Amino acid sequence: MWNRHREAILVAVLLVFAGSVCVGLRIKYAHGPALAQGDTVWRLTYDIGFPSLKEGRMYVAIPDNAPHSRIVRESFSHQGIWMDILRSKRTLGREAVVVPVVGYKQGRFVAQFDVHLKPDRESEPPAPKEKLTAEEMAHYLREEPAIQLSSPPVLDIVNRLKIALTNKGELLEAIFDYCSENILQGDGSRPSDAVGTLHRGVGTTLGQARAMVALCRTAKIPARLVGGFPLRSATDARPHYWVEAFSKNAWRAYDVENGYSGTMPITFLPIRRDGAQIVRASAPLEYQARYSIRRILPNPTLTGLPSDRFWSIADLTRLPLSMQEILALLLLLPLGALITAIFRNVIGLRTFGTFTPCLIALGFVQADWRTGAVVFFVVLSVGIFARLLLSKLRLLLVARLGIIVTLVVLCMISAVSILDYLGLTPSASAVLLPVVILTMMIERFIITAEEDGHLQALRVLAGTLAVAISCFFVLRVGGLGRFVLTFPESQLFIAAALLVIGRYSGYRLTELWRFRDIVQS
Repeated sequence: MWNRHREAILVAVLLVFAGSVCVGLRIKYAHGPALAQGDTVWRLTYDIGFPSLKEGRMYVAIPDNAPHSRIVRESFSHQGIWMDILRSKRTLGREAVVVPVVGYKQGRFVAQFDVHLKPDRESEPPAPKEKLTAEEMAHYLREEPAIQLSSPPVLDIVNRLKIALTNKGELLEAIFDYCSENILQGDGSRPSDAVGTLHRGVGTTLGQARAMVALCRTAKIPARLVGGFPLRSATDARPHYWVEAFSKNAWRAYDVENGYSGTMPITFLPIRRDGAQIVRASAPLEYQARYSIRRILPNPTLTGLPSDRFWSIADLTRLPLSMQEILALLLLLPLGALITAIFRNVIGLRTFGTFTPCLIALGFVQADWRTGAVVFFVVLSVGIFARLLLSKLRLLLVARLGIIVTLVVLCMISAVSILDYLGLTPSASAVLLPVVILTMMIERFIITAEEDGHLQALRVLAGTLAVAISCFFVLRVGGLGRFVLTFPESQLFIAAALLVIGRYSGYRLTELWRFRDIVQS
C-alpha cells in the first residue's frame, strides 16, 4: 500500500514537472516576435450608462472578425443588467442583448475589445460573390423614415443621372460622384436624413451616407448603411458611417466623406450593418454612450505561438471566439471535478454523483444566476413530485427516466417562454440547465429517500447544492476561463492534485465533527 502511495506521489510530481515545462515553453515562444511587421493591436472600449432602466430589450452592436482584423480578446462587465451575445444573419454581425435586472433602476455596460489588425501583404481578396433573394432584395430597397425614396429631390437627382447612364454599375459610380462633389460634411447641427442633406447640400457623416443609400435604392440598387469606427487613438471616438451597395453580385463599400470607392481601408472596423445605431432598444430608452480607442502593446498571451509553425496547433486562442467560449467551459470541468473531490474525500460531503455539482455550476456560469436558480428549483420540485407519482405505476427504469426527461424539458421551455414574455432574460441560454443531470438527480433523490429515508435524501441534496455553489463561485472568477484556455497544460496540475486526493485515506472533517467526543477523550 505504501508503495502505491509513493507511486501516486511520484506520478503527481512528474505531472507537475511536465506542466511547468509546457507552461515555460509556451511563455518562451509567446515572448518571441508576436506581431509581424505592419500588424497592430487596438483596444476599443464601450462605456454605456442607462440612468433609467425600463422594461424591454436593448441591443448593443459589437465588433466581429473581419478579413483583416481579428478580435483576440473581449471582456464584459455590467451592473443592473443581464446580457447575452447573439449573432444576426442579416447584418452579419454580433449584438449584445441586454435586459434590466429586476430591482435595479440604473445600469451600466462596459466592454473592451482587443483587435489585431493584420494588413494583407498580398493582393486584396476579391469581394465574395453572392446572390440576393427576393426577400433580401425588397429589404435593401425599402423606404425608411430617414431614408426617403419618394421625395422630389431624390427622384429628380436619380432621373437626371439616369438620362446618360443605363448600366447600373456606371449609375452607382455616378451616384457616388454626385454625393462626393455636391454634399459637404457638416457638424452635428446639420441634417442627418437623406432629404435634408440633399436639399441643403450639407449634412453629417450619417446624413451623407443616408443620402447615397436613398439615391441607390431609388435607382433600384440594393444598399445599406454601415456603422463602425476608424482605428485611431481617440478618447471620445465617434461612430463613422459609410455605404455598402450591391453591384455585380457583391457588396461594395463607399465612403462619401473620405472619398473611398469600392473598398474601405482596413483600419475602418465595421460594427453594425443595415443600421445607424450602435445601441438600439425595443422601446424609447435614455442612455449615455462613450467610446474610446487606443493602440496597445501586444500581450505575450494575445497572439500566442507563431502561426507559421506546426506548434501553433497548441494555441487555442487562435480559434474563433465562439469556439473559445465552449473550450473554456470544457477546460473548467476538471477544476470543478477537483473541487468536488475535495468536498467528498477531504470534507466528507455526500453528493448525487461525482460530476453533478460541477455540471450544475457550469450551467450557471454563463447564465443569470437569479433566473437560473428559480428555474432550477421549479424544475427540481416538479420533477420530484412527478417521480413520486410514477412510483405507483411501477414502470421500468428506461420508460420512467424518459417521462422525467420529458417533464424536465417541458418545464424548462415553459420557463424560457415565460421569462422571455416578461422580458427577464436576453436569450434561452441564460436559463438552460443540464437536462440529463437534473433527470438523474431527481431519480437518485427518490431512490435515496426510499432506501435511507427522506431526511438523508435532503442531506445529500443539500451537500450537492453546497458543492455546486462552491464550484460556481470558483469557476466564475474573472479571467479563469481565459487562463486555462491560454495555458491548457494547467490541466496537468489539476490531474496531479486529483492523484494526491485520490490516495487520501485519513479522517474526513465531517467524521471528526461526528465523533468529536471520542476524539476529545
